[in-house]
Amino acid sequence: MPEAAQSTLPLVSVVLLSWNGEKHIHRCLQHVLEQKYTAVEIILVDNASTDASIERIRAAHPGLHLILNKENRGFAAGMNQGIEASRGEYVVLLNQDVCLHPDFISECVSRIRTEEGLGAIGGRVFAWIGDDLTGELRRGEGELTYLRKRIQGFCGIRSDSEAYVFMPTGSFPFVSRRMLEDLKEVSGCYYDEDFGTGWEDIDLFLRMQLRAWRCVFLPQARGWHVGSGSVEGKDTFLAKKNDYQKRIIRNRHSVIIKDLPFWTIARLFPYLVFAELAMLPYLLLLSPRSVSAWAAAWGETLAGFGGLLEKRRRIQSSARVGNRDLKTLFRGI
Repeated sequence: MPEAAQSTLPLVSVVLLSWNGEKHIHRCLQHVLEQKYTAVEIILVDNASTDASIERIRAAHPGLHLILNKENRGFAAGMNQGIEASRGEYVVLLNQDVCLHPDFISECVSRIRTEEGLGAIGGRVFAWIGDDLTGELRRGEGELTYLRKRIQGFCGIRSDSEAYVFMPTGSFPFVSRRMLEDLKEVSGCYYDEDFGTGWEDIDLFLRMQLRAWRCVFLPQARGWHVGSGSVEGKDTFLAKKNDYQKRIIRNRHSVIIKDLPFWTIARLFPYLVFAELAMLPYLLLLSPRSVSAWAAAWGETLAGFGGLLEKRRRIQSSARVGNRDLKTLFRGI
C-alpha cells in the first residue's frame, strides 16, 4: 500500500486479553500480526498467567505493548484496562482463543465508515477445532444475534447477508471508540467490572442499544473460535464451576434490573417469571450441585439491589430509545 494511503487509515486497536493462554494465544496473535490492514496497534492484557505464555510472547515480540496484572482481574476489568490504554478510532476486543481472517479488520473498517451511528460490527464465527481452522460454523455464536424474551442471548439464525442485530459475537467484536466513550460518559463504564466474567458483553451492548447505537452482522468479516479456551473447552453452563454459574445467574439479574426500561420489563414480565420459576427444577433435575450457585446468585442480587437501582437511574435517564425500538432486538421466548 502506498505510504500516503497508509497515513489516511484510521488506527485500529486490538485489545487481546489473556490468561494461561499457552495453547492458543500464539496462533491468535500471529493472525493479528498478519492482518492486511496496516494501521493496527496491539495491546495485550494478561490476567496473572501462571503458564509460559507471556515469557514466550515477550521473547518473540519484544516491542509488544503488554499490561501485566498481578492478579486475575476478570474479563471486564482486563478489557477495560486495554481500552483505556488504546488509541485507536476503532477497537477489536479479542479473546485469546480466536484467529481472525486476514481481511477481518479491513472489512470492518470499510463498513463502519459508511454509516453514522454504527457502534459495533459482528463477524461470522467458524469453529477452531484442534489444529484446524474449519469451514464449520461454530454452534450458537456469530450469526444473527438477538435476545430471547426471557433475557438470554440467542444466535440461531443464519444469514448470508448483513443485518442489524442486537450484538456482535462476544469473542471478537469490532467497536467504535465514540460508542465506548459515550457509554462511559453516561453510565460510568465500558464493561461493568462488577460483572467479572459472564454477561458483561450482553450488558455493554444492551446499554449501547439504549443509546441508539446500531450493530450490524457482517458475514464477510470472519474468524475462528475455540470457545472457553481458558477453561479447556467447558463452554456449556452446566459444565462450568459453581462460582462461574453463580456469576452467570447473578449477572443476568443485573442486566434485567439495570438495563431494561420499565415498559420492556412489563411487556416481558410473563417470560421473566417463567424463566425464574423454571430455573430451580431445571437445576435439580440436571445438575443438583448447581442449586447452591443459584441460591448464592440470588443472595448477591438482593445484597446489591440498591447499587443496581442507582446504576439503573443513570442508564435509564440517558436512554435515547423506547420500548417500541427495543422490540426488534427480541426473538422467541
